[in-house]
Amino acid sequence: METQERNPHQKAMELLQTQLNRGVLPHAHLFIGPEGVGRADAARSIARAVFCTEKASDSCGICRACKAFASGNHPDYHEFARPEGRQSLPIGSIRSLQLEASRKPVMGNQRVFVIRDAESMSLEAANCFLKTLEEPPGECYIILIASALRDLPETIVSRCQVTKLTCLRPETVKQRLCEQGVDAPDAAWLAARSWGSPEKAGTFHAQKLHAINRNLVEKLVSMRMEENFAMSDYLQSCARKMGENASEQRMATQELLECVAMIYRDLAALINDPGAGVFNEHCRDELARCAGDWELDAALECADRALVALERIGANVNRRLVLDQLFSDLPLF
Repeated sequence: METQERNPHQKAMELLQTQLNRGVLPHAHLFIGPEGVGRADAARSIARAVFCTEKASDSCGICRACKAFASGNHPDYHEFARPEGRQSLPIGSIRSLQLEASRKPVMGNQRVFVIRDAESMSLEAANCFLKTLEEPPGECYIILIASALRDLPETIVSRCQVTKLTCLRPETVKQRLCEQGVDAPDAAWLAARSWGSPEKAGTFHAQKLHAINRNLVEKLVSMRMEENFAMSDYLQSCARKMGENASEQRMATQELLECVAMIYRDLAALINDPGAGVFNEHCRDELARCAGDWELDAALECADRALVALERIGANVNRRLVLDQLFSDLPLF
């Protein structure tokens, strides 16, 4: 059995399994936790246990229901998520869920519905969903997945049993990455940058975000006005490589801008105290060499402007315009 550190969800999942075995598992659940910590996997684990006909201590993996679930073909399991290119989960998705929930199970006695991106549910959709959450039809389990309680209406939260899923310690994620052959300095940065999420750390590694970040350090601390559009082009090129579609590229641009903000925050920390701890520890020497040429307020202002640009990208403002403006402003400080 894995240790608690290697499986931070173990106690939460054991509690849910115990409730299921005793026949007291509530029909509405809310899994809360940062993206990339295994929220969907946890929801699927509960669904698999619900469907298993052996009902031992967990899903058996060999009964007809378990095999159907493992193949992705269980007829009584449904996932809903925010449609590609949409900013919110529309009421149409909730009505589709309600229609499915009103039908009888095909294989067993229960049906399970998982709603990812629950925090993106429109107010209209949330209001439409309340009665279904409060009185699910038949033997029906509903699991919502969201990042934080504050992102959901209290009316939704109050109708669910809340399960909080946490991240691993960065040191543990670093160890896992090193075991996979990642260099220790890069593994440490990826673990911290992913906030302890193994999934995000793996994604960032595949996207080579650690290498891009190193280039950003070199480029940003000595950027001149005439390089502003080249920097904008560089970030857009990186985002295109990191994401396959417009939505993924928008998210990649936000991740890159967070890197930019962290670099300037590190610079400000070293200006204020040469011995300060920094996020980009592996780039400390490069940042320290530049610290004497910068004013503290200028470095902080650059960090803040990068965060404003990140928010504007999240609001779906044209990426080219946002980046061009940002990198036209930064060399002025």
